[in-house]
Amino acid sequence: MSDTFAIVYSALDRVDEDDQLVEPILRLIPLSGVSIATLGDTLSPETIAASDEQIALLDELQFDLSEGPSWDAVGSGRPVLEEAVKRTGYDSWPSFTEALRDHAVGSIFAFPLRVGPLQVGAVELYDTEERTLDTQAVEAMMSLTRPLSRYVLRRTLELASLPDTAQLKPHARRRIHQATGFVIAQLGLSPDDAHLLIQAQAFAQNRSMSEVAEDILERRTGYVLRDETIEDER
Repeated sequence: MSDTFAIVYSALDRVDEDDQLVEPILRLIPLSGVSIATLGDTLSPETIAASDEQIALLDELQFDLSEGPSWDAVGSGRPVLEEAVKRTGYDSWPSFTEALRDHAVGSIFAFPLRVGPLQVGAVELYDTEERTLDTQAVEAMMSLTRPLSRYVLRRTLELASLPDTAQLKPHARRRIHQATGFVIAQLGLSPDDAHLLIQAQAFAQNRSMSEVAEDILERRTGYVLRDETIEDER
């Protein structure tokens, strides 16, 4: 899988259109279908890309019912692996599982999309049969959530038409640059990802990047790594 994974990761890291998202994932994990959706505390529920109508319907059911594997993956920050969802899903998601009775869905696998502490959404795969994912496949999918999370969040911020940092006054730009350096030092992120995290935090809190930067520099907020997940620390 290593060669295929490298090709797929590189392809997703260069994606600039929604419809380019699904094919690389199915090339790596050849199940019946896949979707990428926003949901959680930060972004409104929306399917960004779906390989077929069935997986799009699974998203819609979860949006409408506010329950399902994707919600649990986003809330926990961990993958949810339902290898026989019609037989085992009732305890966790009774309404969602009941809605699956008339659909050819045997297994569902949901992986969280996050940028730092921000819930971005989930990538969900399904198969018409009961299937399992081995450890290698699960680890590969968790790695793929990194470029997917960045793409989905950047897409959201672009659609929100937020002001360009270059348009800010020099002092504000300098403070944001300094705060970006703090985040890089705390988390070991690339400069682009550290800047994106500050921008996303501002978007989620309906504040300016300058205000978030000041909180970081004055140590009123910060980020820590716990179990390979970045969390907000206040």
